[in-house]
Amino acid sequence: MTDIDERKTRGGSQQRFLPNDQQAINDPISKLIYEYERAQRFSDRDLLDLIRKVERNNPERVSKAPKFVCQLLTHKSAPIRKSAFATCLLILVHPQSPRQMLLDAYRLALCNSNYQVTQYALSLLPQFVDACPEEANNLIKFGSIARNRLPAPTTNVEMYLSKAFTKAVQ
Repeated sequence: MTDIDERKTRGGSQQRFLPNDQQAINDPISKLIYEYERAQRFSDRDLLDLIRKVERNNPERVSKAPKFVCQLLTHKSAPIRKSAFATCLLILVHPQSPRQMLLDAYRLALCNSNYQVTQYALSLLPQFVDACPEEANNLIKFGSIARNRLPAPTTNVEMYLSKAFTKAVQ
């Protein structure tokens, strides 16, 4: 049997989440995220409580936090989105964080079809440029694309872009 054949036969019997490291097994926040992923129904209030727990408890150390946060950046509920963005910024500050995954999710939020998501993501553009100065040019480019896609950009949007550009130049 080849490796591919073996994976096909074993694939259905294995669980979806099998943590490889001991930290993920012992981490209570990762366990809560895992329970959320397996739950059939999870109310927005419970989800908000969970994202706030992740935000308060060193999210950079939680193994499942980055992927979880990335999925919530475009959530339909504004409080959940805001907590997800705050958690994302907390994770990005740490050098060991999976920056590319978080920045890709942020770029998707900038180009989201929901204008509230786009405007909130644009309001945080200066903080994201500050957290990832090496990606400043790309973030500003996506920010200007997002501004052009808004039906009626406000002066605040222009201010956020100019602040981000100023931080990138410094």
